[in-house]
Amino acid sequence: MLLKVNQFLNEKPFASSERPDVVLIHGTGGDGTLWTPQVEMLTPLGYRCIVPELRGHGQTPEPGDPCDLNTHIEDLIETLQTCQIRFPAIFVGHSLGAMIACMLAERHPEMFSQILSISMPGRVPKHSARIFDWFLGWPYGRLKGTFIHRQLPIRHRILLSTDLHSLQQIVSNFADVNFVEHDFAIACPVHFSVGNFDVVAPAKHVRAMHKRLPGSTLQVFKWAGHSCMDDQPDAFNKWFMDKIVSI
Repeated sequence: MLLKVNQFLNEKPFASSERPDVVLIHGTGGDGTLWTPQVEMLTPLGYRCIVPELRGHGQTPEPGDPCDLNTHIEDLIETLQTCQIRFPAIFVGHSLGAMIACMLAERHPEMFSQILSISMPGRVPKHSARIFDWFLGWPYGRLKGTFIHRQLPIRHRILLSTDLHSLQQIVSNFADVNFVEHDFAIACPVHFSVGNFDVVAPAKHVRAMHKRLPGSTLQVFKWAGHSCMDDQPDAFNKWFMDKIVSI
């Protein structure tokens, strides 16, 4: 299905060969607005940012069908074909978005110049999956649309605004994902980053993926969790911009 896409144009003219396009893919329970700080850094430098919203997230409707990683990849391929995007492009993904980017790169290497893989779960910890399943079974319905919902920090507000079916599909279809032992076949450079206290994408799993992918880099942010861009914004944005402008 076609996803809702926000496209942010560069703020000054430049030759088409000067800057690659940047595709930014959010994670589970997120939406495109969470990339606003990064988009605001990139567009003044002449980058065009393409920010899709996954099914059931943000402004993209949820059709109610079964949905796994392959479904998200197919949605993204179909959507990018309508965007007049210049390939190869830089792909940035957070959590589920990082999974999508890495798997798409294996299937369509011609689309990628590099990947920034942020907080990518190598293997979803069982305790995290159980907590998330419990959250969807009671707190989600009790809090959604309430005064408390409206007062929460932005990431928590967006999570509660995400379609329930979309979130349930994560519990149903992603528990057995295992990239820790995956033999990656990615041709472009991959730059991993993760928070040292990430309970969804444990740093030890991201280190294992980094070791299995020759030529990749790894940045671990101290005192940061799954949303390392929020927990350590200065350090994250420096890492982010250093990787983007390196090509």
